[in-house]
Amino acid sequence: MKSVYREARWAKLQEKKEAGELVSYDFIGKQGEVSYRFIKKQAGFIDDVQYYDISSYRGTGGPCIEWCNDGQELELMKSFTQDFQQYCKNNNIIAEFAKLDPWAANASVISEVLGAEFYGYFYCNDLTENFYEKAYNRRSKRAIKKAIDANVSVKFDFDGVTIPKFLELYQNTVDKFQVSAYYKFTAEELEEYFEVFKGVCFFSNAVKDGEIITSVLSVMSEDIVHYLYLGSNPEFAHCQANSLLTYQTSLLGKQYGRKLIDMGGGKKDGNIEQFKLNFVAENGVIPYYAIKKIHNQTIYDTMVQKAGAIINPVFFPLYRG
Repeated sequence: MKSVYREARWAKLQEKKEAGELVSYDFIGKQGEVSYRFIKKQAGFIDDVQYYDISSYRGTGGPCIEWCNDGQELELMKSFTQDFQQYCKNNNIIAEFAKLDPWAANASVISEVLGAEFYGYFYCNDLTENFYEKAYNRRSKRAIKKAIDANVSVKFDFDGVTIPKFLELYQNTVDKFQVSAYYKFTAEELEEYFEVFKGVCFFSNAVKDGEIITSVLSVMSEDIVHYLYLGSNPEFAHCQANSLLTYQTSLLGKQYGRKLIDMGGGKKDGNIEQFKLNFVAENGVIPYYAIKKIHNQTIYDTMVQKAGAIINPVFFPLYRG
C-alpha cells in the first residue's frame, strides 16, 4: 500500500521546512532495487572538516524496496546496508534518523535488517469495509450524532479558497500546544500543498450557521487518505465537529476509491490518542518504527561535547537535543 510520504513531490515539498538538502539515494543490486530519500543537514565542523547528519522529512521515510527477486528481500536489504554505510563514510555523514513507512512493501524486513526500534502508532481505518460499524465505538457514534443534531454540516474545499479561515483556526492549535516554527504554516506554504497535490489535497470544513468552526487539511495518495493538520474554534468544542469531520472525510476517501484513512499518531495516553482510539478497531492501531544510527562514533561524541547543555536528552542525534 502506497502512502503519500513515498512520493517524490511530498519529499520536495517538505525540503524548505526541514532546513536541509533533499537527497535521493538509489541502490541497485543483484537481488533488486532500494530507494531512499532523506534530508541532509550540516552538523558542524571538526578540525576544519564539515560533517552532516541525515533524517526523514515530515511523515515517514526510510529505505524502500522498489522491486526484488522473490524471496531475496533480506539479502537485498543487507547488501543495501553495506553500500549505504560506505556512502555515509565517504560523505562525512555521522548520524542517521528515519521514521520508517509502515505501509511500504516488506516493511517488516526493512525494520529487522536496519535494527529499527518501536517509535509510535498510526491510527487508521480500513475504508474497504463498513468502518462505522466495525471500528467506531459508542462514544464516537454519539459524538457524530451530537454534531449533526447541532446542525453542523461538512463542506470540502479542493481549491484552497478557505486557506485564510484554516490559518485563523489553526492559530488556536498553535497557541494551545505552543508548537515550534516547524508546525506553523503560512498561506504561501499551504497554497503549495494545493498546487503540488492538485485534486487530492483538500480541506474538510465543519460549518455551523454559515461559519467554519473546524477545518482539517488532508492529502490523498493512490491508496491512503492522510488526515494531517487541524484547526478549530474552541467556543464550539461542544459541537463535536472533529468527530463528524473524521467520519465524513473517511466517507469521501471511500468514494474516491482509497483503501485506508490515516489519522496520524498521538502522544501515549494523551487526549489526541484517546480521541483517535474511539474511531479505530484493534487492527487499526498500526505500529511504526524508527532507525537511529551513529555512523561515526568518535565525531558524534565530539559533537555532543561541543553542544554543551542538552535540553532534550532523548532527542536523536543528541547534539541537536
